[in-house]
Amino acid sequence: MALVLHPELDEERQAAVLTRYRQVIERHGGAVEEPNVWGKRRLAYEINDQQEGIYVFVPFQAETTANAELDRLLRIDENVLRHLVVVRPRPNPPKPSPMPDASPRGEGVRSGPVPAGERQSPGLPVRRSEVQAQQAAQVQENAPEAEAPAPVAEAPVPVAEAEPPVEQQPAQE
Repeated sequence: MALVLHPELDEERQAAVLTRYRQVIERHGGAVEEPNVWGKRRLAYEINDQQEGIYVFVPFQAETTANAELDRLLRIDENVLRHLVVVRPRPNPPKPSPMPDASPRGEGVRSGPVPAGERQSPGLPVRRSEVQAQQAAQVQENAPEAEAPAPVAEAPVPVAEAEPPVEQQPAQE
C-alpha cells in the first residue's frame, strides 16, 4: 500500500494513522511489514492546495476483504491525500501439461488437415489429444490384420533414344 499523507502531520500523528491501518489489516487476518517512510517530497501536481506530501509505503499480506475495507477508510481520511493498494499475484506452481509428450518416433503427432476451430502454428506439429490417441489405438487393435502386399519386381524402364538436335538455319530475307 502506498500513501501520500498530509505534509503537516508530525511523526506522532503519522504513527497513529499507520497504526490505525495496521489494525484494520490485522483484523482481516493479514500481516503488516515495517513501513518504509520516504518523508516529505514535492508532489507532481497540487492536491487539496498542497504542494508537498509525506510518502509512506506499507507492504502487507491479507485477504481480499481487507483491500475493500482499506480503500473505504483511506478515501474518507483527511490525513491521506492519495493512496494506492497494489495486489501482487501469488506465484503459482507450474501445472502439468494436459498434452502427451511426443515420442521420438513421431507418435502423438497428427498430420493432415486441421479440423475447423483448431489453430495450428506454422511449422509446428499438432499433438493429438489423449482421447484421439486412445481411439486410434482401439481402431488399430480392432482392425483385421491385412497381409502385407507381395513385393513387386521392378521392370527396367526403356529409355527412348533422343533425336539429334535440329540445327536452325538463319532466316532468309
